[in-house]
Amino acid sequence: MADKIHIEANTVMETLVMPLYGRATCSKKFPDAFTDKVAEEIIGKIDYDFSKLHYADITTLSWALRKYVFCRLARKYLKKHPNATIINLGCGADDSFPEVDNGKCRWINLDLPDIIAAREKLFTLRDREKNVAMSAFDQRWFDEAETSPEDGLFAICGGVLYYFDEKKNRELLTAMAERFPKGGICFDAVNSMGMKRSNSVVKKSGNTDSMLVFPIEDAEKELLPWSDRFESVVNHRLPEVFHKSKSISLMTKFILKMGVKMRTMQFVEISFR
Repeated sequence: MADKIHIEANTVMETLVMPLYGRATCSKKFPDAFTDKVAEEIIGKIDYDFSKLHYADITTLSWALRKYVFCRLARKYLKKHPNATIINLGCGADDSFPEVDNGKCRWINLDLPDIIAAREKLFTLRDREKNVAMSAFDQRWFDEAETSPEDGLFAICGGVLYYFDEKKNRELLTAMAERFPKGGICFDAVNSMGMKRSNSVVKKSGNTDSMLVFPIEDAEKELLPWSDRFESVVNHRLPEVFHKSKSISLMTKFILKMGVKMRTMQFVEISFR
């Protein structure tokens, strides 16, 4: 254990590694769908009693699906804008850069100072990658992006926006559309039913500081009118690799497919003009 990174219970580091652990678990359990060698490698370097965790497949797969969809959308953006900056807003312990890197793009991991400090114990920065210790809603990060309209910017933002009210999200997204023409962002969302279920679980845990407050019922209808700089708003389906997987049970597939159909789980992409 001497060379491993120790994680104390009830700390920022503990909350950081939960989705990472979920993705590593999916990589081992569902290798035909969600191989994530980076997550497996990092989890192997951590001194923590993971045996006490009992996440359902639906929970771990939601983390793996989010990363898969976001990486796919970022790679798609880079095909048109190979020199773009990709920024991971509220990155936590997500390490998607190796999955997306085309050898030319720049990558930014952005999160609050204590999260970035904890993250730097887990990951070593690569070429063309940097950490920025700042809130996603602090628009000073726009200058940190150091990108031109010709190069472009695409943001991935997992597990963040639904914790903040509509006013705050609207200010951020419309400002991004103004500053980064031809750019875009993808993020996960829930509708009112999904928010109610999530908050019920949160209340039972006693962690009332982590309540969801921003549901989306119809992303295109609700968000597109926010700005004439929004070219399109798309709610993405589950990826084909999920449907074709032979290691994921039919019941688990059914539950997750129903979640997407009922919009309790959403992957939203906004493209800017």
